Amino acid sequence: MENYPQIVEGYVSHERVSPRAHALTSKTFYLRIPIRSVLLNTEGRQSSYGNWIFGINRKSLISIHDKDHGSGNNIKSWLSETRKKNTLKDVVDGEIWLVCFPRVMGYQFKPVSFWFCENSNRELVAVLAEVHNTFGERHTYILKPEIGRRRFDSGDVISTPKSFYVSPFLSVKGHYQFQFNYNPTTHRDFSRIDYYTDELILKTYMTGIAVPLTNLSALKAILKYPFITLKIIIQIHCNALILWVKKIPLTLSERNK
Repeated sequence: MENYPQIVEGYVSHERVSPRAHALTSKTFYLRIPIRSVLLNTEGRQSSYGNWIFGINRKSLISIHDKDHGSGNNIKSWLSETRKKNTLKDVVDGEIWLVCFPRVMGYQFKPVSFWFCENSNRELVAVLAEVHNTFGERHTYILKPEIGRRRFDSGDVISTPKSFYVSPFLSVKGHYQFQFNYNPTTHRDFSRIDYYTDELILKTYMTGIAVPLTNLSALKAILKYPFITLKIIIQIHCNALILWVKKIPLTLSERNK
């Protein structure tokens, strides 16, 4: 599956630890797309890829669009600008894997998307963690190895201060801890985000087994999870209702600070 689009079937989990315990785990699927191989090497600024089943910047049953990521205008330009701005242009000279929830039949909500940036030796040298909220806003955390290290090792715990409003039940203060692992032998993909303030507040992860993204595997996923986007949105709002019933304090005022 080297440098070919992949589809990952597995689970996403969201566990509130404090001040009230609440957990939600759901079956789902998401994508691992080698953006450089399928998109960045094409000519022209606005590029498309795929067919009516899976596509990039085209009408497909499962799709990814420029407007859903980065600046919302053009993935290629945004990646180039982001790499340049964060002194990653010469470091990231290998594949860039986009791991995200796609649009399904035109509908989408992406709680988080990851851009795994490799060097020419296939080493992970940076991660762009693109966080989305229910207000239609998004923010990208730039994760780089500590000074003196040229790459991330599998399972490294990466910390970064929280600086983006995501949920009315979560403060903007504190920090995230990220952990990533992709096993090229078993094709097990794993991404974890834990949120801390003075203590552990929230644990989330997404994981599954990657297989080649073919017309057949894409159709199987659609038939198995035909309303996956609607399911995610309903679960988010039901989860919010449960937290409200449990009297978790709201932080709506922090959004405008």
